[in-house]
Amino acid sequence: MNVVKKIKKQIIETASNNPEKFYPVEALKSFDLKRQKCQKCGVMFWSSITREICGDTSCVKEYSFIENSPCEKPIEFQEVYFKFSELLQKEGYTPIKNYPVVARWRDDLDFTIASIVDFQPYVVSGEIAPPAQYLTVPQNCLRFGDIDNVGYTGRHHTGFTMIGQHTFQKPENYNPNNYFTIWFKWYLEGLKIQKDELVVHEDAWAGGGNCGASLEVFSRGLEIGNQVYMTYDMNNANDISELKELDLKVLDMGMGQERCCWISKGSLNSFEACMPEVCKYLFETTKIQPDWNIYKKFLPFSGNLNLDEIEDIDLEWQKIADKIKINVKELKEKIEPIAAIYQIADYTRTLLYALTDGALPSNVKGGYNLRLILRKTLDNINKFNWNIDLDEVMRIHANSLSKLYPELSKELLGISKILKLETIKHQNHKEKVENKIKSLVKKGKTLTTDEFIKYYISDGITPEEFEISFNKQGIKIEIPNNFFTLVTEFFESRKTSDNIEKKNKLAEFTNGIPNTELLFYEDINLLETEVNILKEFTCDNEDYIILDKTIFYPTMGGQASDIGFIGDKKIVEAIKIGGVICHRVLKN
Repeated sequence: MNVVKKIKKQIIETASNNPEKFYPVEALKSFDLKRQKCQKCGVMFWSSITREICGDTSCVKEYSFIENSPCEKPIEFQEVYFKFSELLQKEGYTPIKNYPVVARWRDDLDFTIASIVDFQPYVVSGEIAPPAQYLTVPQNCLRFGDIDNVGYTGRHHTGFTMIGQHTFQKPENYNPNNYFTIWFKWYLEGLKIQKDELVVHEDAWAGGGNCGASLEVFSRGLEIGNQVYMTYDMNNANDISELKELDLKVLDMGMGQERCCWISKGSLNSFEACMPEVCKYLFETTKIQPDWNIYKKFLPFSGNLNLDEIEDIDLEWQKIADKIKINVKELKEKIEPIAAIYQIADYTRTLLYALTDGALPSNVKGGYNLRLILRKTLDNINKFNWNIDLDEVMRIHANSLSKLYPELSKELLGISKILKLETIKHQNHKEKVENKIKSLVKKGKTLTTDEFIKYYISDGITPEEFEISFNKQGIKIEIPNNFFTLVTEFFESRKTSDNIEKKNKLAEFTNGIPNTELLFYEDINLLETEVNILKEFTCDNEDYIILDKTIFYPTMGGQASDIGFIGDKKIVEAIKIGGVICHRVLKN
């Protein structure tokens, strides 16, 4: 079993037998919530009324808030954060600006995937003081593990805003009961959901080398928040017994801003709730006429199509079709163009976040995810023969987010140039691969999942293009339903294994070397300085230099390292190994 999953499972099992030690039981009881056990999944949960099942989507099997919101009134997307931060300001929390979406301070991540990433590892480890002891942040995040779910489930996004409620305290000042009370009041007083509509699950969370017990809040089948009591360092741990207590205990509450907006409106899906202007533009421009009657019947059950949680996606489609009394083939034909519209809406907003922050589509590092969703966008446009102006889509996104993220409007001209260049590359590429598809069709070969991935990565051929060409010859091929998720996993595994091997080798040369003083954190405009060379060595036929201090930003977080000179030696890459920076020298 994956070590992270193993430790999470152990924390849940241990906490289940001793909830007072791990969860804010006093606060839960103060709201008259009673501890119960789900008769379906076995999870322990808290509710003010007696329930047989916990309220998770996978247990209740449908969203019951669509066109039937439990909230008193709808809240627009941007206003969700402003209302939340205003409520928490009264409790002593300081609202801060969002961090970059490119996680340049992390060497294990390309993009910021959660609000706690803003503070890992340096604040959590105690190396750097937090911007405030108690704070809130509207952190825009990127995640690409759910690409195949976007547009179908109604709740999955590749780019989203995680509202963070965070505090960093010495153990004697750490107070989960207080943190939960403030957070739970948001649902009661901010979103104005009746207490009987809320269910609190016991869970655990792990990420970025830290872990702890957590609580999740659900309402009418939708998870709308997760509060983690981060108390352990899990680096180098293989078991719960090897966890180390953090010197600085952390509150990590992450709440999807999209989900709060969505449940407050009871809209058909999260896209209509949170980016209505873009959705309106896309439907009007494409002139498609969705069968909204079927779509409304489909949406409450769409959460069951989450590819992470099911083994047979075709069976789930069939179950949904049976429930709403329609042929499954007809259901897919009606849903797919609608899902494509929402995919375009989601992918373009993600691209806007990333490109504004300086990331670029490419075939390396996190850039491959950006190129993948851009090409999926272009493929959707071509597949349905739509005439969509991506520049206009970007402008609408930026304008609708201007109060929360004013920076998004500043780089639209540059983004337009990038999109045009990538579109031309994609079109040229498509023309070149037609002969390869014809050659493979003639051979009549049944392609494996690995071959689908290989041809997509090397030649840009989508599974749908293979399917169309093979079908014309009367040959049926099976396309993996989670294809784009598999592509992402392939890149991640390759990148991780390559990095680990290289860094393990370099680590042998850094033993006993003091940590490099990182001058780029003190002055980003510093272009030269005097340094002392601590070591020069060769590894895998590459020459490296280690200095006592450096102005070279290393390869981290999807950002390529700085290049320059140390004396007359040209430096082509800086690599961070623990606390030491190794500078790779260009060979003559």
